[in-house]
Parts: sequence; C-alpha cells; structure tokens
Amino acid sequence: MGDLSEKIREWLLAYVGDGPIFLVDLQVSQGGKRSLVTILVDTLEGISIDECALLSRKLAHHIEENVWIEEAYNLEVSSPGLDFPLTQGWQFQKNLGRKVKVWMKKEGQVEGAILAYKEDSIEILTEKTLKHRVIVAKESTWFPLADIDKIKVQVSFQ
Repeated sequence: MGDLSEKIREWLLAYVGDGPIFLVDLQVSQGGKRSLVTILVDTLEGISIDECALLSRKLAHHIEENVWIEEAYNLEVSSPGLDFPLTQGWQFQKNLGRKVKVWMKKEGQVEGAILAYKEDSIEILTEKTLKHRVIVAKESTWFPLADIDKIKVQVSFQ
C-alpha cells in the first residue's frame, strides 16, 4: 500500500501544484474486499463539492488508466472538516482570528484565538480561566510548533 500511496501523493501534488487546492491528508488502506483511498483537500476559501468531485473523477481515471489498483476500490475525496487538526502553515493563515484548542505535548491544553503564524511557531491570544469562567484578561503567547501535539478550530455559535 505504501507504493500506491506514494504514487497517488505524487500525482496529487503535481495536479494541484502550489494551489489553490492543497492536499491536507492522504490515507490508503485495505478493507475487507476493497482498497480504500481517502483524500482530504482544502483551499484558503474552503473547497466545494464540485471541486472534490472533479478531483475524484480525474484521479480515478488516472488510477484505472495506469492500473495502480487492479481490484475494486473506494475513492473518497472531501474537505477535512472542523474536527480535523490544523497541520500546515496555510491552514493557520486561513484561520487567523479564529478560536482554537491547542493540545501541548507536555503541559496540557490552551484555548484562544490565532493571532499570527511563523514557520516554527504560532501566536495565540490565550484566555485565562478561573473556576470555569472566562476572565477578561487575555495574554498573547508564542508556542513552538515542536511543543504542540495538535490544534483544532473550536466551533462557536455566538
């Protein structure tokens, strides 16, 4: 599966180039009867169903034309959704100002808004909490990406 995954990754990166579509994640796994290829893509403005469908059709045609998978397979192309962690610089840029939850590798969790991003760190306007109440005092802190386990956007209905 590793060779197939690498072939698909190379084709995708050549197809999307430097944007506007970005590859977020690629998984190739063997199910009971079929292989499953799952691709997550996005753009700075968000990706449409039509864009995902077009990419899926083009990739399926390329897989079949080059006989990369001989048996039946499922191909899923979609956006990562809000529950998928932010992993790439353009995703941090896209979500500037949005509230996120940051899981640190050692020191627990932090919540706040993304203020800025550098190649090796991210600036979060953290909220100080006391007895489950948000305190008005906020503090801007830079967190090295090497110290972060994952970052997810927090949905707000306010």
